[in-house]
This record gives sequence, structure tokens and C-alpha cells, in this order.
Amino acid sequence: MGDVERAWVFAGGDFSVDHMPRHAVQGNDLMVCVDAGVAYCLAAGYQPDLLVGDLDSTPPELLQDPRLANVEKRVFPSKKAASDLQLALEILVPYAPREVILLGVSGGRTDHMLFNWQLPLLQAWPFKMQLVDDTVHTYVLDGAQSITVQSLPGMTVSLLALRAATGVSTSGMQYPLQGARIELGSTLGLSNVVESQTISVEISSGCLLVMVQRTEKVIAQ
Repeated sequence: MGDVERAWVFAGGDFSVDHMPRHAVQGNDLMVCVDAGVAYCLAAGYQPDLLVGDLDSTPPELLQDPRLANVEKRVFPSKKAASDLQLALEILVPYAPREVILLGVSGGRTDHMLFNWQLPLLQAWPFKMQLVDDTVHTYVLDGAQSITVQSLPGMTVSLLALRAATGVSTSGMQYPLQGARIELGSTLGLSNVVESQTISVEISSGCLLVMVQRTEKVIAQ
């Protein structure tokens, strides 16, 4: 533990192999599968390092796959006080990754999806976080943080506050912000348009989702 650059967490929501930013995967990265998400990990061609959950949505025949024979499994009862994805994040804390990327966090039941997207608020996680689904690649800014993302002109970027964000400043977009405040529920940051090869977003406080529309695979610099 402690030598992990990134942890890739495959959840059971909508996911395509094309969503995987393979250029960002490094040899010491950890591949974590949450219940049925193990099917996505295997389909993407990666060897799982850890399988987490009550395994109620994983096909029994898949659990017999020889590629899972020596994979560490953290199995929980179906009656528990936390979701499998929350448990996976908590399990990752001692591994001390610099960044955790959640894949397949949307789709299916709306309540499950909304809980997944609010997990960045659960605690002061000791790692940066990204969330990936069918339509957006999202970067979480929590506290005084900034991010620069490779982009293409014409892409759409939305800024959504999970907790009121202050000091919001952007560059590389058609509608720039300078020291703005985005309240919880505000649509101020909806559907901005990229004008350059990179965009940057910084905040002074709060929690902000930088949601890059899926027209190109991008990864933060």
C-alpha cells in the first residue's frame, strides 16, 4: 500500500470500453471492481486487483472465470448500511492513491445514480476524484484546487456545484468566470463552450464538478 498512482474503480452502471482513457493507465495502478463492474474491467482487457461488494449483480458464471481465481475479494452482506461503491472508496483510503477514477457511475436506477454522484461529499477523501459515464468525463474540485484539461474547440463543459463554490475562475471557454460564486442548484455553469486546446478551472472553496462532454477522451494535466 502507498505506491499506487491511480485506482480505477469499475462500477456497474452504463460503461463502454471506449470510455477508458487507456493512455492514463500506469503499471502500478490498481484495478478495483465493484460487483458487476468486474465484467467491464475484464472486457477492457485489465486484470482485476480487488473485487468489492455483495456480488448480488455479478453473474455466477463470471465469478468462476479463471482470471478471478487469485483476485482479492472483499465480500459484504446484502443487508448493509453503505453502497458497494462507498465501501470500495473507503477500502482504497489505506492504499493512498493520488487519484481515484470511478467508471460506470450512471445508468439504471436514478436513486443509485444520484447517490453515486454525491459520494465526493461523503468525507474529505485523501485523493483526487474523477467520475466517468456515457456522456461526461468529470473532475472533482474540492476546496482550494485548480485543474487544467486538454480539450478541443467546440466541446461543451458544465460546472456543477455539489457544495457552494467560491472564487470560481475559468479560461479557454466562451463564457469566462472570474472569482464567481456558484450556488448549490445554480445553472450558472451550464453548457459553456471550449475555445482553445486547454481549459482551466480553479476554485477557492466548495466542491465543484467540471463536467466535460464526451466528444473526446481527455485527462487532466
